[in-house]
Amino acid sequence: MRVLIVDDEPLSRRGVRARLLRFSDISVIGECGDGISAVEKIRAENPDLVFLDIQMPGLNGLEVMRQLDQEHLPLVIFLTAYDEHALSAFDVQALDYLVKPIDDERFYVALERARALLETSQRLRSAEKMIEVLKGESSPYATHFRVQTGTRIQIVDAENIDWIAAAGDYCELHVQGRLHLLRETMRSFEECLDPARFIRIHRSRILQKSRVMELRRLENREFLITLVDGSEHRSSRTCADRIDSWLLGRNRH
Repeated sequence: MRVLIVDDEPLSRRGVRARLLRFSDISVIGECGDGISAVEKIRAENPDLVFLDIQMPGLNGLEVMRQLDQEHLPLVIFLTAYDEHALSAFDVQALDYLVKPIDDERFYVALERARALLETSQRLRSAEKMIEVLKGESSPYATHFRVQTGTRIQIVDAENIDWIAAAGDYCELHVQGRLHLLRETMRSFEECLDPARFIRIHRSRILQKSRVMELRRLENREFLITLVDGSEHRSSRTCADRIDSWLLGRNRH
């Protein structure tokens, strides 16, 4: 969590910094002593959380908030010597407010609220960004796949896939020595992958053509295909024509 401290009182800034230094996952990216420099710093550094004093010279804390892009506001915990400022603080979407002198327990409760909200919003933004990537491609074929394990979402580039194998209701994506499971059918994979780059050699196998190192002819128009990762895959007779067409195309180049 990247934190900015804004307060015109140096002693107050030191107190907030000292409390934050107890946490290894928090980085204090700077301090400001007035509202004008605070606006500039927030715009330039885009902190996750700002501890913001309400009463300051130049611009007060509420005015600082109103100067910022309302769609990209950081989380804000207001600092104030006057409890009556609380309602005004929440009017500008503050996460919380702390009355000076700051109570340690109250400080850590507010910090944990910020931490929990930031984690949730980051996960949401990450997922939304991934979905935008997946939907925003101009190619008719998939260039990325989203693999979710619990709360983790990974993006697998199609160009990094070595081969795909059927595994019951799932498909195994073999990617540079790693295995990812995705609940899809082989047919759906075959339809969404670029045929110029991938070839189905068996009802349970799809290979990336660029990973093929060797093909050995067997009986019944079958092949034993070796990939650069050392794995071997036996093709089926029903896929012989497409393999022959691919090989013929390669021989022409």
